[in-house]
Amino acid sequence: MSKSSDPDAGWHNTPKTCNFADLIGPVQRRREGDHWVYGLRVSPLHTNSIGTMHGGLVTAFLDEVVGEIVNDVGKRKHVTVQFSTTFLSTAQVGDFLECAYEIVRTTRSMTFVQARLNVAGAPIATATAIFKVAPARAAG
Repeated sequence: MSKSSDPDAGWHNTPKTCNFADLIGPVQRRREGDHWVYGLRVSPLHTNSIGTMHGGLVTAFLDEVVGEIVNDVGKRKHVTVQFSTTFLSTAQVGDFLECAYEIVRTTRSMTFVQARLNVAGAPIATATAIFKVAPARAAG
């Protein structure tokens, strides 16, 4: 078990963000300085037909947590405009995934992000994403 997956390292389940996120998790997070770090323990429910973490779930997890990071940093809701995942390795049942990210650029309405999904510090996937400020929801 890597140090980052130690339950004493401050990890706890994230507050509910949307119904879809419940299908991914339980997603965990911990505070690191002035930002959140997100993680996920791979369970048998996350696997594909060969017993490794399903690539669609890797992408969904990255989209969900990077979107939450962008919402938090931008202090407003965003929607995904473009998302691209590159798979570098596999994740096994029991592995703890941790998302690292860099906000490359922010404009008035768009945020450009690069992210990396790590297991014990080694990358298993990378992603590039573009998020747009969400339109205001109509009342009523």
